[in-house]
Amino acid sequence: MKAVGVTGQGTDRDMMLFYFRPDVRNAFPRSLIATVEPDGDGSRIAGRIGAPPSAAVFLGCWFGILTLFLALAGRWMIESGTPLGDGWRLIAIPLALMAFGGWLYRRSTATAKEDEAAILAFLADTVSARPV
Repeated sequence: MKAVGVTGQGTDRDMMLFYFRPDVRNAFPRSLIATVEPDGDGSRIAGRIGAPPSAAVFLGCWFGILTLFLALAGRWMIESGTPLGDGWRLIAIPLALMAFGGWLYRRSTATAKEDEAAILAFLADTVSARPV
């Protein structure tokens, strides 16, 4: 696989690489976050390829806030005796937002395998790295 589209930044001690798709906006791109350590006559790149930590934080907050809202709305509906027919929007809207969050994450990770392969091919082409 030709490693076209891989970009990022780095120093002599660390690096961050990801696959850039010019026509796609992705908030959770698969990326390599790694450190570069001396190893014998060469260097060792130690890191992991995956979603950025900000993706887990964002989704945790997203689903946490919506779950809290659902719990409070459900409690309010039970305590006030509101029938489900009158308060269904309080339940449907957060559930729809949760479904949207799941769809957004799924859509962002649809090309994860291809992106990981491109990053590994880029490292193999540019610095003759091989995964261990």
